[in-house]
Amino acid sequence: MPEAGFDADVLVIGGGPGGSTAAWDLARKGVDVLLLDGAAFPRVKLCAGWITPQILEALELVPETYPNTISAFTSAVLWVGDKPYRTDYQQPVSYGIIRAEFDHYLLDRAREAGTRFVNEDVKTVASEREAFTVTTRAGNTFRAPLAIGAGGSKDPIRRKLTEHVSEERMVVTLESETEVGADTIRAHTPYYEVPELFLEPDFKGYAWYFTKGDFLNIGIGRLGDPRIRDHHPRFLQHLRDLGRLTPELEERLTKFKGHPYKVYDHVPNQAHGDRFLLIGDAAGLARHYSGEGIRPAVESARDAAEVARTALQRGTFSAAALTAYPEQLTERYGPQKAPVFDPSAWIPHSWQARLVQGICRNDRLRRDWVFGKVFLFDPEAAVS
Repeated sequence: MPEAGFDADVLVIGGGPGGSTAAWDLARKGVDVLLLDGAAFPRVKLCAGWITPQILEALELVPETYPNTISAFTSAVLWVGDKPYRTDYQQPVSYGIIRAEFDHYLLDRAREAGTRFVNEDVKTVASEREAFTVTTRAGNTFRAPLAIGAGGSKDPIRRKLTEHVSEERMVVTLESETEVGADTIRAHTPYYEVPELFLEPDFKGYAWYFTKGDFLNIGIGRLGDPRIRDHHPRFLQHLRDLGRLTPELEERLTKFKGHPYKVYDHVPNQAHGDRFLLIGDAAGLARHYSGEGIRPAVESARDAAEVARTALQRGTFSAAALTAYPEQLTERYGPQKAPVFDPSAWIPHSWQARLVQGICRNDRLRRDWVFGKVFLFDPEAAVS
């Protein structure tokens, strides 16, 4: 039971993978958690839906027992210009999921652990001396000693209670996911359930064509480029030229939608305050080169849950205990500071382009660096 005058021990804002994981981890260990999200689950969520074994480990999930769509990927294709380069593995190195199913499953798991779910949009947040207070658009007010912001880049705690600098760099995406049927997908690509990545010509991002069971996910993401709609038509035309996107299939696609989110780079993020912790995209933790957000979301959720339990020990809230959280993030993801030596500042772009192309075309470097370092596949699992 929460202390007198509080509605919960912890308020969690946002029911995505991060918020649901933090709520689940806290609730199963006896913490009274109230999670707020205005969306009606299951809901469509913009995301490529590409997860690694490390994510499943952090979630304590086993692919064989997950009850929804999950496609095991044992190969990946990287397009450099007009040529595909394939890397094969001896075992699954990543999985394709459908975010509407995945997020709903994690939210239900949190509720089964004891989390109370309030299906209302958050209107205002306030970090006060005696409590953290949330008011919803339905007019309800909730108070707790601590809040966890898991509402993505538009999280109300991030927007209202943290500082931002103009140097922040955002990943901007445009994505579409449509259930078109496995037979239709197989008729359009020789790489069914093999993720296809397409390097952007200027190497400032990549596009993708992901097939997952009956679902097709197409998207493009670029770093620090708000003009993504200028690049999107070029990629779609490339898919048409490859036969991946026929007029009949294109008519069936859901509308492409976009969203921005901050990457974890040298520009510092504020991840906590006196009565709150931010996780996932709300803390700007997406991986710099791949733009992956699910893994940092669930990892930071587990870290935040651990810190929250410490802060709530013995029935007396300790704001000082929250300072351990940014230290954990630094230990996990590295310090946020500009590199001492940045070769991209003086090496001509044409030379950089040839270097990147060479790495991507070389089987071993593509395995070890592109898929191993950027997308976190296990290089040891590759077929020699």
